[in-house]
Amino acid sequence: MDLFPEAFPARYDALLPLKLDIERDLLARLVALGEPVEADLLRKVLANHVGRAGYLLALLHRPGHRRYDLDGNPAGEVDATARSEAVRLLGEHQKRQQAASRRHRANKALEKKQQAAKAARVAERERRAAEKQRRREEHERNRQRGIERRAAEARAREAARGGEKPPLPDITFRRKRRFDPKERDPEDRSPGQ
Repeated sequence: MDLFPEAFPARYDALLPLKLDIERDLLARLVALGEPVEADLLRKVLANHVGRAGYLLALLHRPGHRRYDLDGNPAGEVDATARSEAVRLLGEHQKRQQAASRRHRANKALEKKQQAAKAARVAERERRAAEKQRRREEHERNRQRGIERRAAEARAREAARGGEKPPLPDITFRRKRRFDPKERDPEDRSPGQ
């Protein structure tokens, strides 16, 4: 692109159809300029260039249907065979892109599903950890109550041995159960009721 900007423009829209057997001209020019050249690498680079969708579109839609040399001068015509081959290659390129797009969407959906499953696993793990912590705390409270109860019982026993009055226990108020008069046994009812 640096040495032959007319034949290999940087802008994708400015690509030109190249003349047939441009590889020989390119190889001769590079050798004349003293550039190191690997013929296999040059073929691969040219194959990559002429296989691009932009180059194939240039073969089909470039005004005048001309081919160009390394200096950007017209050097032949794009024939019908080359255009039909370009149409076929563009169709294959489009199919590859669609297949890649489908694979990409499937991978994204799978990744999203895996992330949701992972989030569910993490949430379940956190829920279990919270439940375990709650049980530990409840167990610790019950253990402390047991220790306090046993200590109170020991104090009461000591007080009873010494002839002292045992300390009054902590009072716990219970709710009184109220009876609905309609729920009484029929035998308990007096005849006047």
